[in-house]
Amino acid sequence: MMSDSKFIIIDGPAVLHRAWHALPKLTDPKGRVISAVYGFTSLLLKLLREYQPQYLAVAFDTPAPTFRHQVYKEYKATRVPQPQEFYDQFPIVKDILKTFGIKTLEKEGFEADDLIGALVKKSSLNNLIVTGDLDTLQLINQKTKVYFLRQGISEVKIYDQEAVKNRFGLSPEQLIDFKALRGDPSDNIPGARGIGEKTALALIQKFGSLENIYQHLNEIKESIRKLLIEQKEQIFLGKNLVTIKSDISEIDSLENYRLEKIDQEKIKQKFEELGFKSLIKRLEKNQNEKQNIKDQKHISKIQKLF
Repeated sequence: MMSDSKFIIIDGPAVLHRAWHALPKLTDPKGRVISAVYGFTSLLLKLLREYQPQYLAVAFDTPAPTFRHQVYKEYKATRVPQPQEFYDQFPIVKDILKTFGIKTLEKEGFEADDLIGALVKKSSLNNLIVTGDLDTLQLINQKTKVYFLRQGISEVKIYDQEAVKNRFGLSPEQLIDFKALRGDPSDNIPGARGIGEKTALALIQKFGSLENIYQHLNEIKESIRKLLIEQKEQIFLGKNLVTIKSDISEIDSLENYRLEKIDQEKIKQKFEELGFKSLIKRLEKNQNEKQNIKDQKHISKIQKLF
């Protein structure tokens, strides 16, 4: 039986990237650029207020090459680096998370998505993945949804299994094969040249998987069949690259990510250092609302005794 407890798992790099592009240039009293930090922290307060999770984790990439770079050197080779002032904000965000008592995780050789997948696999809770990247849609199941930042950090869409089916006409796990066949320019995954998005979608919808497509090549028209045969190795390489690896060893117990009582004074002090005056007001409002809910529950319990 699935627990009612909520586990929020944040894709750190994706959320910071969205915040960085959504907000104007902001600096703290020390002159450091903190636009992405502000956006990330603002979203964090919103999530804590709206969902009141019992567990929360933030996954990050490491600078080290991943296993994907080892099997395909051109992986993400076309990505344009951001200015250094963007990357300089990562330690600041991690410091804020530490002040909140929120645990982070990163592991050499893997991306944040893989770590998120490992946590989802380990979890029996109600999981909510917070990201600006559609890649994690493949992780959606009955206990896992994706809180997708559609534009900036304010416009949001919640994806569950039904929402994925409605948008793509596929199940979450079928998105892996679709992306492998279609390719993904943002990650420099070539896919099958000559097979466009509509054809890739039709093939996955009809046959269900790449493996089943290759078992029924005789049912596919000659021009497409030829492309599939010629590029089989490339297509399955793409599948390996786009599949989130959830079987990672040495992932901490979920209890490591349980949220303890927040030290509001420490957080206020941190916000003051960064010049986050508006977020201090929101923090206090969150705490007051939380206390009111607690008081109401306590009164309700007392009333039931009489």
